[in-house]
Formats: sequence, structure tokens, C-alpha cells
Amino acid sequence: MLESQLHESHSLKYNITQESVKDPGMAIVEFLDGTNNKVNTIKLKIVTADELYDKIDKGEDFILEDCYIFNFSLSEYRFKKGLKEDEQVVMNNFKAIRTFFNCFSVTDFSHAKFAGKKIQFNNCVFGNGLNNFQYADFGHSTVHFKNTRFGSGTNNFQSVVFGDGDISFAGTNFGNGNLIFADAKFSNGNVDFKNTIYGEGNIDFKFAKFSEGNISFERALFGMGRKDFKNVEFGGGRIDFKRVNFNDGDVSFEGAEFGQGKTNFRGASFGKGLKNFDLADFSGSEISFDSVDFGAGNISYNQAVANHISFNACSFNSFVDFRFAKCSLLNLSNSVIRDIVDMVPEKEEVVIKEVNLVNTRILGRIFINWRENQVYKLIYHQETSTYFQKAEQFRILKENFRVNGQYEDEDVAYIEFKRCEALANLNHEKEGSMLDKIFAYPKFYFQKYVFDHVGRYATAPIRVLVNAVYAVFFYGIIYFIFTKYFPEMGSVATTLPAEINHVTEFGNSIYYSAITFFTIGYGDYFAHGFLKLVAACEGFSGVFLMSYFTVAFVRKILR
Repeated sequence: MLESQLHESHSLKYNITQESVKDPGMAIVEFLDGTNNKVNTIKLKIVTADELYDKIDKGEDFILEDCYIFNFSLSEYRFKKGLKEDEQVVMNNFKAIRTFFNCFSVTDFSHAKFAGKKIQFNNCVFGNGLNNFQYADFGHSTVHFKNTRFGSGTNNFQSVVFGDGDISFAGTNFGNGNLIFADAKFSNGNVDFKNTIYGEGNIDFKFAKFSEGNISFERALFGMGRKDFKNVEFGGGRIDFKRVNFNDGDVSFEGAEFGQGKTNFRGASFGKGLKNFDLADFSGSEISFDSVDFGAGNISYNQAVANHISFNACSFNSFVDFRFAKCSLLNLSNSVIRDIVDMVPEKEEVVIKEVNLVNTRILGRIFINWRENQVYKLIYHQETSTYFQKAEQFRILKENFRVNGQYEDEDVAYIEFKRCEALANLNHEKEGSMLDKIFAYPKFYFQKYVFDHVGRYATAPIRVLVNAVYAVFFYGIIYFIFTKYFPEMGSVATTLPAEINHVTEFGNSIYYSAITFFTIGYGDYFAHGFLKLVAACEGFSGVFLMSYFTVAFVRKILR
């Protein structure tokens, strides 16, 4: 009935004239665009409100096609009939196709009880003013508002009860006014809000309850008003917010329960304003926020509960609160963090069990604590990531800890980065040439001992110092054994006179080991035979460990 230009416009402008000569029972409706140019003209049959009231009295079916209805009001009907204000009015087999409901102030279907298998408002137009379906009961019917166009007033579906049939608002334009579905009850049928258009008013679904059917808002376009899904129960079906444009304005899913079906926000975009998912319950299924543009404004999942929640390839431009109450897997792979992401638990309990940071780019900062978040387990519990990917994640966290000034956490992250890198290189070389395979394990264990065990990759100066002491005693024991028991193979010799010669004593072997380790070389004792090679090795070990200690010590002091 309406061209797309008119349908996608938030404002509904029209002129109504009544044909008086050729068709006295017809109304001519001219639809205008934003500059008051004529977009479309249609001719509709005039049906009065009294005629509809008469159908209610007689229990007749409502078949309204290409009709024009003015000031229809069930409140007025109840007043005329002396009924209570909240008494239900039965309307049988309601079918309105390409029908225009116009009014001075309100079109009122409040407390209507629709009877029949299928209720239709397809391709209808509701004029400017309040459109009130509050407390309407659609029974067990299938309900269609497909491609319906609402005006600039409030559209009130508060506390509406939908039955077990499918409910469709696909392609509907709700106009520029507020939209209220607060406390609405959706039963077991599928609920379809695909390609719906919302104006600049507030959208209110607070405390709405869905049951077993699938729910789809795919490609919906919201205006700049507040979008409120607080405490909504989404039931057991699949929940689809794919490619929804939430536009500017606050969006709240605070306390919402997302049921057992898979929830998908993939490709959705948000504008300026707060994105509030505090206390939301995603525990029933996996939830995807992949490729979502969160726009500007804080994002909060504080005390939310999730099983697997994915933010793959997202862009976070503002503060993000990931202080979940419980979360099994948080996937931030391929995302860009430009502000602050807070993951530090508010209590001592570790709530996030696994985090995926593969290819994450941190241009801002992540607030995360190695001990409180048990970062070691967050990365190593990943079953699908390779050692190369684990190494990259530890490297990302190492850089993040450095920026945050968490230097102790930086050190342990760097150690795990190097360990995973070493394991990744080992696995890679095992798949290489025969020469690579032969030297893979010797190379790995040499690096593991020298770089990891001895000094934790230059992060533990005390450990280097302890290993230096061990080395002095180790070489001293070798000198003592050979000098005392196997002098023919090698011994520690001396130029000192016999009365002060202690060459065969254990303490003297330790002394010689120490001056060799520190390359002092007084000349009073010297190696002989096989021990010359041992002394040369010790000298090299001493130079290496002293340099290693200096690097690790200075690194600690400078920070």
C-alpha cells in the first residue's frame, strides 16, 4: 500500500478528504513526505465506529479490507453499553488488511479479547495519536501486524497477552512515538520483529515474558530513544538480534534472562549511550556478540552470568565492565580494545574460567590480576588454541601489565610467553627436516635449563644468584674428587710451599672453584690434566651467570 520512502520515514503525514459526489462512502488519503510533497494517494471505504460496535453486539466476524475507520474506541463502547472500564470485549475473527485507523486522540483496542485462529492487522496504518492495545488478549491465535505503519503517537501494548500462535510484526514501522510492550506475555509461538523500524521515542519491553518460540529482531532499526529490555524473560527459543542497528541512546538488558536457546547479536551496531547488561543471565546457552560495533558509551556486564560468551572481532571504544558473576569462556579474539576493560573480580572468587585473547589488539588497557583472575588457567585451559596462540596471548598480557605498572604480573606473563613459544618451536621443528628433528629436543631442554630454570628469563635475580652458588659448589666437588681420589686424571695443583698447601682439602676445592668462577685467578692454585677443561667451563659459566644476574638485577631496580 505504501511506497518504501513513506514506510521508512519516522514521521507519518497525510491528508484525509471524503468523496461526496462519485463515491460518497469513500475517503481519499494523501500521504506526504517530510517536505509535504505527495507520495501516494489511496481510496478507502469508510466504516464507522458504530458499525464496528454493532458487529461486536452481534458477534459477527470482522473482515476489514481497504477500509477507513475513524475514532474506534472500546472504552467508548464500554461506556455506551454500561460495562466496567476493564471488562473484556470479544471480537471474533478479526481481519484488517490495508485498513487505516485514524483518530483525534486515541484508537483504542484496550481489554479486547480476540477470538479466532488468526488475527490480522497486515499492511494497516494507524494514524497519529495514541494506539492503545493495553491488556488486550489475543487468545491462542496467530497474530500478524506485518508491514503495518504507526503514526507519531504512543503505541501501547502493555500487558498484552499473546497466545500459542506465531506473532509477527515483521516490516512494521512503529513511528516516532514511544512503544510499550512492558509486561507483555508471549506464549509458545515464534515472535518476529524482523526489519522493524522504530522512531525517536523510547522502546519499553520491561518485564515482558517469552516462552518456547524463537525470537527475531534481525535487521531492526532503532531510533535515538532509550531501548529498555530490563528483566525480560526470553524463554527457550533462539534469540536473534543479528545486524540490529540500536542507534544512539541507552540500551538496557539489565537482569534479562536469555533462556535455553542460542542468542546472537552478531553484526549489531550501537551508537552513543550506555549499553547495560548488568545481572543478565546468559547461562542457558552460548551467546555471540561477534563483529559488534559497540559505538561510544560505557558497556557493562557487571554480575552477569554466562556460559560461553563471544566478542570475536569487536571494537571496544569505551570502558567495558567484564566483572561477571560467573563466566566459563570469554572470547575476545580479534577484537580491538581502545579504552579500559575491567576483569578484576570484585570478590576473591575467580569467576572467569577461560579467556581467549588470540589476535586481540590492546590500544587501551585491561584491568586484570594474575593471581585474582588466575590468568595461568585462563590461557592454559583453552582446548583449541595452539602453543603459538597461547604464547601470543601471554605476550599481549605482558605488554598490558607493563602499561598498567603491574611489573610482577608482567614478569610471570613473560615467563609463560617464552615457555609457550619454546613448546611451539619444538612442535614446529618436530615436523621439519630430519636434522631439525634430531636437534629439536636437545635445543629445547638446553634452553629450558639455561634460560628458564636458571633465571626465569632474567626476571628472577635471586634465582640466578642461588644457581651461581650451586655452580661453585658443583665444580668444587668435582675438583675435590679428582684431586683426592683420581690425581692421575687431573688435579688442582699449586705453587705454594708444602706447609701452606691445602690442595687436597674440600674447603680449598671450594675456594679454587670460587676464584675460577669469578675469573679472579690469583695464581696460587691451578688446574692440571683433565680439570683444565672443567676450569675453562666454570670460567665461562661464571661470566655467563654474573652477566645474567646483572641484567636481571638491573631490570628489577630500574622498574
